[in-house]
Amino acid sequence: MACHAVGYGRPLLCNELIYMATTPRQYIERIDKYIGERRLRDAFVQVRALAGLASDWRLTEEIDRLEQTYRMMLDYASKGHADPGRDNLYALIVAGLRGVADRAVYRIERRDSPTMYYSTLRYEALQHGDTMRSLLDRYLALADRNSAFNAILGENGTDKKSDVAEREALERRIFMRLWVAYPLSAELAGELGATLDSEAFNDDFKSLLISSLLLGLLAHYDERRLTLLLDVYSSGRSSRLAMQALCAALMAMYICRKSVDAGRLKPRIDALRDTTTWSADVQKVFMQFLRSRDTDRVAHTINDDLIPRLRKLRPEMLKHDMDASSIEDLQELMSDNPEWNDMLRDSGVADKLKELMKMQEEGADVMMPTFAQLKTFPFFHEPANWFVPFRADHTAITGALGDEAPKIGGLIAAAPFLCDGDKYSFCLALAVAPEVQRRVMLSQINPEALSQLEMRQATIDAAGDVSARETAAAKYVQSLYRFFKLFRRKGEFSDPFERPLNLLVLPLLAPDLHSPETLGVVGEFYFQRGYYEDAAEVLRMRAASGPVDAQLFQKLGYSCQQTGSLEDALQYYSQAELLNADSLWTRRRLGAVCRLLGRTEEALAHFRIAEKARPDDGSIALNIGHCLVELGRHKEALNYFFKAEFVGKKPERAIRPLAWSLLLSGDTTRAREYYSRLLSANPTYVDYMNAGYAATLDNDMPEAVNLFALSADNFNGEFSAWLERFRSSLPALYPLGLDPLLPPLVVDTLLYRREQ
Repeated sequence: MACHAVGYGRPLLCNELIYMATTPRQYIERIDKYIGERRLRDAFVQVRALAGLASDWRLTEEIDRLEQTYRMMLDYASKGHADPGRDNLYALIVAGLRGVADRAVYRIERRDSPTMYYSTLRYEALQHGDTMRSLLDRYLALADRNSAFNAILGENGTDKKSDVAEREALERRIFMRLWVAYPLSAELAGELGATLDSEAFNDDFKSLLISSLLLGLLAHYDERRLTLLLDVYSSGRSSRLAMQALCAALMAMYICRKSVDAGRLKPRIDALRDTTTWSADVQKVFMQFLRSRDTDRVAHTINDDLIPRLRKLRPEMLKHDMDASSIEDLQELMSDNPEWNDMLRDSGVADKLKELMKMQEEGADVMMPTFAQLKTFPFFHEPANWFVPFRADHTAITGALGDEAPKIGGLIAAAPFLCDGDKYSFCLALAVAPEVQRRVMLSQINPEALSQLEMRQATIDAAGDVSARETAAAKYVQSLYRFFKLFRRKGEFSDPFERPLNLLVLPLLAPDLHSPETLGVVGEFYFQRGYYEDAAEVLRMRAASGPVDAQLFQKLGYSCQQTGSLEDALQYYSQAELLNADSLWTRRRLGAVCRLLGRTEEALAHFRIAEKARPDDGSIALNIGHCLVELGRHKEALNYFFKAEFVGKKPERAIRPLAWSLLLSGDTTRAREYYSRLLSANPTYVDYMNAGYAATLDNDMPEAVNLFALSADNFNGEFSAWLERFRSSLPALYPLGLDPLLPPLVVDTLLYRREQ
């Protein structure tokens, strides 16, 4: 029996109704699920229901058209006809379904969603007298009125300030209106294309348009927006704008990859690859996306490690008259005075500083933690202001710094290590700083230093300079990262940096990113930073793309080992061993992985080979001893543990297994001596437990009960869990003469004591 859903155009089966979603976002999730499973019929059911909630007959008509096309394709396939265009048609239908679903959600949420996006959309819908064309014309008129030509004519200063404020307000208005314009009409797209291509509009304004196009694109996929971004990139008139547009386009292509029609986009990408520096620029942007992952690691190093260490050290620093208010100050202190250097080294601060310096040299964003606290000014309540290029004459700067704005703003504008948002943060923070601090900073600013910075920045910004393109990409990615992580209403935005921006998964970019050289660089980046899951994925691609060597397989094996894929790790280590049988590192890793897999005999064989190559290595001796213990050869293992204790660089590592082997060998006297050494240092609950076993075998029950009690007290968990661990080793002790009645008596004794 069939059930009928009114208004959806066809009957639905009862079991379909069970799986219908209830909210727009749930519908999207269900549609994505069915498309991913290639169940387009079920996806059509969900899209129809979603369109019903939107109450838009145009969406229903488009669904009918798409489903009719799909039915025709099914009919053609069911008759066995060959269809070389089937894959492309299927992709078009899928893209159409996603587009209809996205527009349906847009129509539903624009009615009453309280988010900034839809609030702005409703506001703009009420501004009947304004069009994008009229706003752009008004902006251009204001810009002309403040041009250098009019300034020469001596326009009134008050009027000029008023015009500047009006122009900035209009910039924000255009930014917000473009953000919520969805979908872009052909007419609007044409107007925007002409604006972005026109020399009448300055690059700073075009930069804002690029960011607005991106935010709108991330909210709702729109092919015309993506095309406009690619147009800006291909024009090549400004390296800064080109790289910003490319960053935006690539981010959108990845985030919206399920909606992008790759077949339609491919000819455009192929043309760009032939006529521009596309491949090199894509690689630059991808590396900036990769480096953005390090920002959280930097923040953790500074906030959770370096700063707490400095707080502990501060009383000692004050006693030695050490005044350090920044990382640069600390670096100077380390070089100025050996005593201070020793203090910072012993506290661990020096190591953390070196770690941060290395991160900075590798391109990590070390400024984010510092400026994260300076994004609470009202200036940053407006989304557009996170992307407005820094200008010393911006009203936010002139209003905050007054007559000092040209001097301070000019210096900050030339600082190549700050993105635009951080420059505004710095100036706004300086404006509210105590007068004494401001004077100190101003006294350090001199015209010569300012001139040098300006000249350096001019060199970096040269259109033909390769570093200018990389710098532009780096600063723009930093601005994007700060917006999505720090904007006060960031929860209303889908954060593109929440997960890695892995452009390698985009088939369109395979010719640009899948070369052995690029994959090698990306894989090394992941590997060096400990992103082992990503490293394994990329290094596998690298291994399949060209010549390989033992080191590549070593890194693949290590990455798999770190992520728990031990069988894969063993396979890659074995391949590395085939390419370089003399590598002691590979041999030891083979032994370690075999041990973890329970293949102890194989592990022992690998460590024996390593022992022949390096007979006096305490670590190898220790591993051989562990293998022998696991094989039940305790007396043989003792010789290796004694050797590890005698020749090893870290003899303390041998004490614990040595004590246990002595115990299992029946030598309780020496076992208790070693456990005594362990208990005098930093004992674990296991040390107390094993020492208790030794005392029990010696029939020293008072000491045994005391040690077991200490073990239970130091165990981080329930007493029942401790009991399981206590009982787990008993079978190995019974052959040594342990009375089977003693353990239950010990347990009851402990339980009675815990009741007291």
